[in-house]
Amino acid sequence: MKQAGWLSTQESAFALLALGKIARQNARSTATGALTAGSQPLATFTGPDLTVRNVANRALTLRAAGQGNLYYFWELAGISPTTPVREEDAYLKVRRQFLSRTGQPLGGPTFAQNDLVVVKITIQAADAAGEVKNVAITDLLPAGLEIENPRIGAVRELDWAKDAATPDYLDVRDDRLNIFTTASATPRVFYYLARAVSKGTFRLGPISADAMYNAEYHSYNGAGVVRVK
Repeated sequence: MKQAGWLSTQESAFALLALGKIARQNARSTATGALTAGSQPLATFTGPDLTVRNVANRALTLRAAGQGNLYYFWELAGISPTTPVREEDAYLKVRRQFLSRTGQPLGGPTFAQNDLVVVKITIQAADAAGEVKNVAITDLLPAGLEIENPRIGAVRELDWAKDAATPDYLDVRDDRLNIFTTASATPRVFYYLARAVSKGTFRLGPISADAMYNAEYHSYNGAGVVRVK
């Protein structure tokens, strides 16, 4: 399944049946596990699913006992302060730009505390891709900014933003904005407002666009640093 570029409905069904047989075998497992960080015990697995949080940057040891298989995975989220983020365009092109209240580009980007920042997002598909439906755009905010108003249509003083498109769906969270839309050769533009709330230098993650049903169609761009004075 890992090697396949895509699976037919029948292949997916056979794979699900195989996974069900594995799950049935594992139901008879008596495996247990002990998780430690150095000499400090963190958790003990005795059967039910176990989640252990806040273990980044710690040397972990997992010791298994009993009969059967023990499965685990590691999940890490965030933006590395040192490792460069890969940026590329594959059939999609997404760009983010920081603007002033009057629509002028902000350089740096460097903001003053309490500045109102207009974030402009542009998405476009390559001519060869045609119309790409179900594109998910994720804009991760640096720690110094907070979303002020994700719905540009409600902000009457920004009357210059006449090219604003309407997303198929909008998901607003504390640290990011998710936009779901259709991309084509004609650029689509979205705006939202953010407020510079905390002074400091913050890592800025890339804005990303991914076709939800075809991972080959994607775009990552705009990683860097944001300064709030």
